[in-house]
Amino acid sequence: MTDSPPPPDPNDAFTPAEFQRVFHAVREQVEQVVVGQSPAVRHLLTGIFAGGHVMLTGLPGLGRTLLAKTLSEALGMAFNRLQFTPDLLPTDIIGAEILENDRASGSRRFRFFKGPVFANLVLVDEVNRSPARTQAALLEVMQERQVTASGRTYFLPQPFHLIATENSLDTEGTWPMGEAQLDRFMMSIEQTYPDAAAERRLLLQTTGSWTHQVQQVASPEQVLAMQALARQTPVPPSVKEFALSIVRASRPGEPGGAASLAGVIRLGASPRAAQSLLLAAKVTALARGGFHVSQADVLEVAAPVMLHRLLIDVRAAADGMRRETILAQLIEQARQNVLPPPDRWTWSVLKRPAPVSR
Repeated sequence: MTDSPPPPDPNDAFTPAEFQRVFHAVREQVEQVVVGQSPAVRHLLTGIFAGGHVMLTGLPGLGRTLLAKTLSEALGMAFNRLQFTPDLLPTDIIGAEILENDRASGSRRFRFFKGPVFANLVLVDEVNRSPARTQAALLEVMQERQVTASGRTYFLPQPFHLIATENSLDTEGTWPMGEAQLDRFMMSIEQTYPDAAAERRLLLQTTGSWTHQVQQVASPEQVLAMQALARQTPVPPSVKEFALSIVRASRPGEPGGAASLAGVIRLGASPRAAQSLLLAAKVTALARGGFHVSQADVLEVAAPVMLHRLLIDVRAAADGMRRETILAQLIEQARQNVLPPPDRWTWSVLKRPAPVSR
């Protein structure tokens, strides 16, 4: 037996202009609270409106919890927060069946109590603080957006998005996430320190008596409609080949792989990366007011989509090779792969001997 989620209302269809207006209205509300994190906010909204899950990384104290909570308020989403700890159990996440006694009839039956993942937006704080057994409880949640308990399937509310934060500073008491789970995150966004002007504004805004009240500027139904519109955004064949070439170049030894990176990349990006790259580029195109995806839209989201999917060889990492450098090489090779072949006139010009200067 299953509890099926209600389908989205077809009357909630969005136009590209309305998509752009709502996107920037949500961004404005979030940035009034979360100061100095404009790139992270923009990429987080891109991941949400593309229908994916997002990982937030960076140093402590940069407002990751505040960012997720503010976003849920601006979108009118039900919000839950999970603090991962070494003793957290899978049933603490998805829920559990409890034996209940009916005093009136004397009968007993099992009843499923839903866990905190049953919300529109779930923040998993310090996901690598729990062992692999607990982290694996998120696999079905993230991919299928459902929970299975005692042979029964419970669908999560729609839209459903998971935002995870990773403790990247401490190594003691942490468990690295597996490649299969990392790949389920559409984007991994690294937050950095704000600049001096933004940090000055942050101090003035957070140490006084006035606090900004977040206004709800969208609804969960509108988020579903915007996600449906994003999927309909046209992608020119050349742009699609460009995105695919970036992903395929990350697999040395495979057709289309970058031969120069054979001893550098241990594991390249999966087909899920190509899907994420195009979906995120579609949202980027709509957010800038475009009607189709361009190569610039793909490049805008290439880093948060690709970097966490590239596993570098231990020796290459010891030599100082960085993921950003590898991605730049992949993009350069993709540009060469999608260049149109020269036509007959171009070949004739290239074959002409250079004029001799006197």
